Amino acid sequence: MKKILTLILVAVACHLEAQNLSGPESMDCDTLTNTWYVGNTVSHQILRRNQNETWESFISGLSNGPHGIEVVGDRLYACAGSQIKGYNLSDGAAVFTVTTSATFLNGITHDDNGYLYATDFSSKRIYKINIATATASVFVPPLTPKPNGIIFEKSENRLVLVTWGANAKIMAISLADSSVTTLKTTTFSNIDGIAQDKAGRFYVAHWGGNAVHRFGHDFVQPPVSVVTGLSSPADIYYNHQTDTLGIPNSGNNTVKFVNFAPVSSIESLKNIEELSLFPNPATDFLSFQLDQTQLTQVQITDALGRSVPCTARQNGDQWVLDVTLLDSGWYQVVAQGDGKVAMGRFLKG
Repeated sequence: MKKILTLILVAVACHLEAQNLSGPESMDCDTLTNTWYVGNTVSHQILRRNQNETWESFISGLSNGPHGIEVVGDRLYACAGSQIKGYNLSDGAAVFTVTTSATFLNGITHDDNGYLYATDFSSKRIYKINIATATASVFVPPLTPKPNGIIFEKSENRLVLVTWGANAKIMAISLADSSVTTLKTTTFSNIDGIAQDKAGRFYVAHWGGNAVHRFGHDFVQPPVSVVTGLSSPADIYYNHQTDTLGIPNSGNNTVKFVNFAPVSSIESLKNIEELSLFPNPATDFLSFQLDQTQLTQVQITDALGRSVPCTARQNGDQWVLDVTLLDSGWYQVVAQGDGKVAMGRFLKG
């Protein structure tokens, strides 16, 4: 009887969430309180997830959007047509409005110096908004592709944005001089959202494949599919405190949360050495060597960041991992010993 009751309660909770969501377009989270927010473009609301894990109205009566939303300190900012609106997180009071020359402000992010940055899907410009003076200016003139989701990457002092259309691009904008470079031309169509985890890896949500793929920080390795079966996934958000990716499905009015294995911050990864793994691809056994280092811990994670069982045995000056039972795909190995950390990736054939 208890099992039946539990199933009924879960079903009711899911039903309530689906009723409240209508055109969910963008997500963000107040990481101090682990409170999630989503922009409803059909009902022109911003919803807040309460302690019962159901959505409740936080802001209502917007005349347009909201599309991108962004938590900055004790406020939440939202893209609403040509305007950026700001609200207190404590009580939802409207405290900020900036009107730009844009017609369709879409993605939004912020830096550490008091500025917001928003993409205009229609004119293809990037706007810079001074929070203190409530003024806006064009930061980047019209791009060739349509800009969509955008994030601030502190370690590189740049903005990283994704674009709409076939063979969508991932582009970088220098905050020093507003110059634009292309980081990656993908095979995806209609990339809507972009997020980044603590290790500096990028996640992109695209409508063409109804999926989220993850790229390494340098975009050298092929992207890894981490979430599939979505419905027009929009502007995603990665919560660094809980390693949770929030995905709004604008096509079927749902939100999906995906938890990943904890990852180290990009600052702690700067001193990680490259781990040479061989053979690569591997079918049964994988070997590596840590020069003049006694191995104390080794971990293998799959494409979703989940740890998989592994046993390391020493063979002379090498260590050998048995990967016979692993499924085909890409994996990451992190080996630690004597204060040294080395990391490498391999393909299981």
